Amino acid sequence: MIAAFRAGMLDKVLKSNTIWLCSSCYSCTVRCPSGIKLTDIMYELKRLAIEFGLTPKGAKAPVVAKLFVDIVNEKGRVAEVPLVSRFMLKTNPLGAFKMIPRAAKMYKRGRMPMTSHKIKGIAELEKCAGAMTEPMISGLHPGSAKEERS
Repeated sequence: MIAAFRAGMLDKVLKSNTIWLCSSCYSCTVRCPSGIKLTDIMYELKRLAIEFGLTPKGAKAPVVAKLFVDIVNEKGRVAEVPLVSRFMLKTNPLGAFKMIPRAAKMYKRGRMPMTSHKIKGIAELEKCAGAMTEPMISGLHPGSAKEERS
C-alpha cells in the first residue's frame, strides 16, 4: 500500500480492499519501530476513497463508514437503528426482512429504541468536525484522484 501510494498509484490504493481490512486496532502503529502512524494513514485513505468515490465495487465496509459519518453528523452520535436499517436498505433490502424477528425481541426487551435524538451541543460538535477538514496526507485535494482516472 505504501509503495503503491508513493509510486503515485492513488487510484489503485483507494480502490483496494486492503484499506478496508484494517480493524483500527492500532497494533501496527504501536509496534512500528519508525513511529509511523499507520492506522491514521488507513483512516485517511478510507476517507479519501469515500470522498472521491473510489471504493471497491461491492464492498460493504465503505457503505457502513459513510452511513456512520452521516448519522453522527446528523445526530451527533451513533444511532444503531438508523445505521443498520440504512445499511440494509443500501446493501440487501430483502435481507432486512430476516432481521424482523430479532429486532422485535430486542425491542420488547428495551434493547432497541425506535427513535434516536440529537445530542445537546451539536453545534459545538459541528465546529470540531469543521476544524478537521484538512487532509492528513499533504498534497491531496478533492479532485486529484479524479484527475488521475482521466
